[in-house]
Amino acid sequence: MTIIMKFLSTSFSRVILCLSLVGALTLLSAQSYATDWRYSVRPGDTFWSICKEYTVHDNCWLELASHNRVANPNQLSTGTQLLIPMKWLKQAPFAAQAVYVVGEVVFSDANKKLTELVSGQKLRIGSKVVVNQGSTTLRFADGATIVMNANSELMISSSSAIKQGRAQSIEVHLPRGEIQVTVPERMPKTQFRVRTPSAVAAVRGTKFRVSSSMPSADGQNGQTRSEVLEGIVAVSSSTDSQNVTAGHGVSTVEGQGGLEQAILIAPPRWNRSCTDPGYVEWQTSLSATQYRLALMEDDTVIDKVISSVTVADANYVFKGLKEGCYQVKVNAVDSQGYNGLESQRRLCYQPQLAVPKITEVEFDRAELLVVGEQLQDAVRYRIEVSEDNNFSSLIEAKTSETLTMRLPVDTNIKSIYVRAQAFGDNIPDSDYSEVVYLERKSHKDTLIGIAAILLAFVAL
Repeated sequence: MTIIMKFLSTSFSRVILCLSLVGALTLLSAQSYATDWRYSVRPGDTFWSICKEYTVHDNCWLELASHNRVANPNQLSTGTQLLIPMKWLKQAPFAAQAVYVVGEVVFSDANKKLTELVSGQKLRIGSKVVVNQGSTTLRFADGATIVMNANSELMISSSSAIKQGRAQSIEVHLPRGEIQVTVPERMPKTQFRVRTPSAVAAVRGTKFRVSSSMPSADGQNGQTRSEVLEGIVAVSSSTDSQNVTAGHGVSTVEGQGGLEQAILIAPPRWNRSCTDPGYVEWQTSLSATQYRLALMEDDTVIDKVISSVTVADANYVFKGLKEGCYQVKVNAVDSQGYNGLESQRRLCYQPQLAVPKITEVEFDRAELLVVGEQLQDAVRYRIEVSEDNNFSSLIEAKTSETLTMRLPVDTNIKSIYVRAQAFGDNIPDSDYSEVVYLERKSHKDTLIGIAAILLAFVAL
């Protein structure tokens, strides 16, 4: 079964026309998939000039017209999409560039072994990219981007961009995994196709996700799921056709003709009241079974995913962050597995020492013994003693390399409040610890305590 998804940027009448051409487009895509390069005719182009500039095939100018079913080779209109067999080309053209790579990501040009993908690497038509762990962001000549998640495999099937300054037709193949595609609003609009084993998504100027699963070992068929974040997508299968608007998703199972559409969960609202380092929180959704977070570089133009995580609760603490600012996205996931609409915010992280914890405080005649837990990255501690819990007037204060200290306290002082603070090198100071209150026992209380112990001993 083949599904065509077409971005609706004009009137409904054009939608009907697009749907009526589904069969022809599907046949053309099948013929050109991974074998032809799409070239967009420019003013002054002829079959002879195109073949001379881009190909090494001897009879190209004679065969190219018939290959594209052009009845009159002398009438070549500007903007016409020509299919040129890849094997005719002087060199497979560059189609995209890896602008961000993190984790275990490899690639190969056509029929070459997989090698490590690095940022800045240019990718030709026929290149395959595999993300085992981490993610990568690919950018095409027209500004369209693809973010590949972990456990994804993608091949660049075709692109019409070569010495033309802009791409007008791009097709990629996604046998497994998940990607998010952003096609910018521009003129002329690029047609971007994502092909999976069970579907084809063709869009112009929109933002959407596509996930593709392969058949499982227990015999379940592969599934394709698409979630529309911006724009409108016309979806057609062998037995059904639907318009899918932003905020909706659609799925199909390989070998079945039906289309199932669903409403995506609304974007979660951030709770910004808590400012603990690395901590993010959002409002829960009754329809959510879990939430998915993505931590990204602080770039609002292109998504550069550092890491992603799925959580059950509506909060998360990012650990091990370097000092600086990041972008964070969150979306809810429903019981069918659809990822909802996403919320994005900026998160700035400044490392801070943990709050010290006082474990023991006791009077020892004219001294006060304070004991606490040692903290990683702390190089010194400060103990403050006051007669009021606001610490407006300190009785005593002392700094030491350990959180075990003795401080002088007048024996006439009957009650005190104690707190601690930690300090590090090149890192902000910690917050104050919880305040500990302590009363000095009187001699009478001490005698009563001793008498109670003696009575208990006699009773034995």
